[in-house]
Amino acid sequence: MADPSDRPQVEDVIVDARGSDAFETCSESPLRHPEQGQRSGGVTNCFTSRTKFVIRNLRCDDIPELIALPRDEGREMGQEPEILSWLNIDPSGIFVGENEENGEVIGCCCGIALSDTHGYIGMYVVKPKFRGLGLGRVLWNAAINRLGNRNVSLSSASKMLGFYRGKAGFSFTAKWTVDLYVATNPILLSNASSRPLPFTIVVEPEGLLVQHVINYDYSVHKYDRSTIVKETIREAGTLTLMAIEPSIDVNLKVTGYACMKKGLQGHWLIAPVYAEDYSSARSLVHGLMNALSDDQLKEGVVAKLVSSNYEAAKLFHQIGMKKSPYQLQRLFTKEVFEIPENKIFALQSSVFCSE
Repeated sequence: MADPSDRPQVEDVIVDARGSDAFETCSESPLRHPEQGQRSGGVTNCFTSRTKFVIRNLRCDDIPELIALPRDEGREMGQEPEILSWLNIDPSGIFVGENEENGEVIGCCCGIALSDTHGYIGMYVVKPKFRGLGLGRVLWNAAINRLGNRNVSLSSASKMLGFYRGKAGFSFTAKWTVDLYVATNPILLSNASSRPLPFTIVVEPEGLLVQHVINYDYSVHKYDRSTIVKETIREAGTLTLMAIEPSIDVNLKVTGYACMKKGLQGHWLIAPVYAEDYSSARSLVHGLMNALSDDQLKEGVVAKLVSSNYEAAKLFHQIGMKKSPYQLQRLFTKEVFEIPENKIFALQSSVFCSE
């Protein structure tokens, strides 16, 4: 996990918004010209002909205002608690643009250090009326520079692939895509028994079962995501289930875990679902869906799937979820970061991490 003391190296920059080509005339690495701007309190001061902007790290008290940016863009992600959890995971990883005149948060971009060797760029949004001023470019550079020499990944819509591959250095592409599945009228899974196997149990945020989830997560991803797991389970309003096989052995045999929370667009977001097999994933999804009341089910359910996991698609089709036109391509700067596609029945995020 990222060390909170791993502070980003942010320099100063002038952004001149007087010309229509202001974005293009910025330096290739505008953060490398400290003589053009003014630094105050470790932040970046950005000047346009009308407004002075400050680029700085996200603070907790920014979150209620910041959340409007991805919400207005229609992003399918968690609500305020999810942003807070990633701020706790990497305190230096989320950047905001602030209008210094009135303190308004007008843009954001995250550069999350997932490990010492790889990171993720996401939540890249600027308020529409402030676009074209070069602010987005400065936010982007702050996030990229913060990740240093890591293998960096992001999730791109099709219309942006040319830019990210050709100009931004994201030249490696995963064979699978991030596919959004949506159910506006979910169907509860039917079962021959009252409780499917493997069994599922609720994981309390401060309970002893959290370590079992961490251990299983490590077996899936092969690197230490313990802080991510703990913070995800602790997110307010999140339900976490763990799948276990019946055994006479005193040791639990964990076969998967899954989380569900209220999403930013008002749906219920299932993220993630990691499981050893279809049966375990089905038990987890069955448990999550049955935890919703009739009124909550009417609010709809969403999940982001790996396109290559056909069993995941089959499972979510069974609860009435349909693949939407929304699709993202996962890109990387150095090499494709391989994930265990057959064990990922729903991704954790396309905003903050590459799993």
